[in-house]
Amino acid sequence: MRRLWRCVCLVLLLGGCAVGPEPIPPETPEASRRSSDTPTPAIPSPGGVVAPPATSPVERLLTDARELREAGDLPACFARLERALRIAPQDARIYLELARTHLEAGHSARASASAERGLLYCQGSSCRELRRFIES
Repeated sequence: MRRLWRCVCLVLLLGGCAVGPEPIPPETPEASRRSSDTPTPAIPSPGGVVAPPATSPVERLLTDARELREAGDLPACFARLERALRIAPQDARIYLELARTHLEAGHSARASASAERGLLYCQGSSCRELRRFIES
């Protein structure tokens, strides 16, 4: 009886291990050629409704943070920016938004420190905005 019980448990355990996530299909050549700067086109759903292009979690957090800062909810804004930093710690745009939020909160030293940290990771227009922020 004990042996039968062990066999049943083993079969159940192994059966649970056999089920896993579906494999991710390889990236198509067209998708690999598309640059990350170009927006993803809207994809029609089966019902004929066009769904908006997907945005990254960092983009959504940055948008939320800007809206919260404009609404005056600085603690929630900081929370969104901290979460974005955990996702993408080398994204200069997050440091720029942090600097703007610190300035709004009256923390000029923290604002400058955030902007300087962002310069370590900046590219393109975010570099200009960070430098302009530090110089002002």
